[in-house]
Amino acid sequence: MIEVSTFTKAMKAPATAPGFAGSGVKRTLLSIAAIVLVATGCGGVDTSEVTSEAVIPLQRAPLADAAAKRVVGIGEATHGNKEFVQSRMLIIQKLVREHGFRTVALEADFGGAAAAGDYVMGGQGSAEAAAAALGFALYRTRETADLIKWIHDYNAAVADRDKVRLYGFDMQRSDRNKERLLSYLAKVDPAQVRPVQESLAALTDATRTTQDAEKVTAAAAAAGRLVAQMTANREKYVSGSSAESFALALQHAETLHQGARLQTSGNDYASKRDAWMAEKIDWIADLEGAQGRKKIIVAGHNGHIDKSGAAFSFESMGRRLAKTYGDDYFAIGTEFGTSTFISRDDGSGERRRFTVDNDSPLAKLFGDEPLGYVNLAQASAEPANRRLLASEIRMGSVGEGFRSFYSSLTWAYTVKMVPAQAYDAIVYVPRASPVTPL
Repeated sequence: MIEVSTFTKAMKAPATAPGFAGSGVKRTLLSIAAIVLVATGCGGVDTSEVTSEAVIPLQRAPLADAAAKRVVGIGEATHGNKEFVQSRMLIIQKLVREHGFRTVALEADFGGAAAAGDYVMGGQGSAEAAAAALGFALYRTRETADLIKWIHDYNAAVADRDKVRLYGFDMQRSDRNKERLLSYLAKVDPAQVRPVQESLAALTDATRTTQDAEKVTAAAAAAGRLVAQMTANREKYVSGSSAESFALALQHAETLHQGARLQTSGNDYASKRDAWMAEKIDWIADLEGAQGRKKIIVAGHNGHIDKSGAAFSFESMGRRLAKTYGDDYFAIGTEFGTSTFISRDDGSGERRRFTVDNDSPLAKLFGDEPLGYVNLAQASAEPANRRLLASEIRMGSVGEGFRSFYSSLTWAYTVKMVPAQAYDAIVYVPRASPVTPL
């Protein structure tokens, strides 16, 4: 997930300084926003001749454009809208049922997704518990549970070779990764369980943002040594388990190593995270590809999926995937008109509803379709559409973190980007509604 909105990132340092909070600062920000909006208008893009002839209802979109690709990215403009989760589910269902995709990777905790993966492969539990295991509050929703339940039910009706595997590609949580790593070591190297447990004790989900930096640094070093030790003893561990179970256990150790390093990375946090998420996707693609499941679906925030990396000053996950896979990476972005979403209130820390209005120039491209899908290359056959899609415009973007007064600042919930450079296709929702918390 994107931890904070683009605006929050820009203001993060001043926000921690004495005297930042207060009505005077808010009035200043609103005045600046007014000047910016007057100066830029709606982006200066002429949409008078833009047509909606290329739009297809998402439910009827064949997705043949994405079907031949090895990696398909599905973005969401906000983490807290039900329509984007439902769109993700519709796309996953079609790619699985009709186009042979058998791997789904979510912007979720690697260890938590492994626990959810046990359920979708036929294990005990419930879809709701599996959704909660993914590691972030934004996944504890009815809509995410519905997606997981669908994968579970699909798998129950097919042969093992056709089952859908579920992964997470984030590394910000520790508990589930430690649990599964220690379980593996208990089987193949019991003498290592206690030392590893003690050396990684400082890494917990509960203390992720409050733990003493020296303890985290020591735990990160211990995790790094463990990765090296496991790699050196690969043959021994594989002989006591299997090549796949060893690879998964090693990745849990690597996830702990990366997560600990993130905690003390300061201003490099976001850039390191995106780089490591891209590496995690490469690892998943290689592991699954070696077993004949070469096609992978990657789902996360637009900012991570976007090929151009417009939301960040560093090389984002999407830009890295575009470099690695070239034309074999197909990115589907999302956009909204008006959005009521659920996010963490950066003031109180509570989860609550917010509403923003986005006067998107893309609206005319989608006409009156309530959930429309447009392939950008096909839409660009019309000159006016091509000019629009090749222009720099503001597209909606809200991460995990918001404040009420941001709703008055268009640039606090939008990102300047060129749609044709960022995405291969876009799903548009005129009025997006909030997810349903479990």
